[in-house]
Amino acid sequence: MLFEHTYETRYGDYKTPETIKPAVILDMIQDIATKHSDKCGYGIFVMEDLKQAWLLQGIKAHFEKPIKAHSPVTIKTAVKSMRGTTSPRCSYIEQDGEVVAMTIANWFLMDVEKQKPCRIPKEMGEAYDFHDFDEEFFTYKKAPVMEAPALYEVRIGNKEIDTNMHLNNQKSAELLMDALPFDYFFIDMNVFYKQSAYLGDVLELCMTEIENGYYVHLQTKDGDVCVAGTFENL
Repeated sequence: MLFEHTYETRYGDYKTPETIKPAVILDMIQDIATKHSDKCGYGIFVMEDLKQAWLLQGIKAHFEKPIKAHSPVTIKTAVKSMRGTTSPRCSYIEQDGEVVAMTIANWFLMDVEKQKPCRIPKEMGEAYDFHDFDEEFFTYKKAPVMEAPALYEVRIGNKEIDTNMHLNNQKSAELLMDALPFDYFFIDMNVFYKQSAYLGDVLELCMTEIENGYYVHLQTKDGDVCVAGTFENL
């Protein structure tokens, strides 16, 4: 069974008077995941008591077209499975009655005290209704890390930090998108996370052109990649 929620777009979401920024969709995807988990009995405060947290390994998105600025966006989501320490969450993004985008986000459960992945408890898995999704798109495979020249530095500020006191997943993807040409519309996005960044960290943003678009990553001064992604239009 799919859990759904409808979002109204706001002026700050607009990229142009007709379209919204792709990063807004990732913010909605993050938000609906917390709403769904709360309904299943595992909201933020419950997870805090359990000393566990869901962290994102990576997210893949496909856009059929730019998302319009003046129409509500409905997202329908469900957990595909829960095995071991990981759980993929799949979502359909609909506007004006048609699917305009799809995402699959691969999450893992973290023991906050030990700072290590932990097995998903049986009772947690039983609290969610799993849904069958088309394997052709809804299978996550991260893109490889590539060499890329540094363009500029990014200092992680308060607005980029999440409740786990890490660089927020959605915000880190947004930082990658900020480096893309303004008028570039990507169809396929694959963002993956390698290590955490924290408040005050200064990271280098590196980018290079690839066959069908751009590869971007954020790395430490020592060259350790924190988050990377490909943005392609074919």
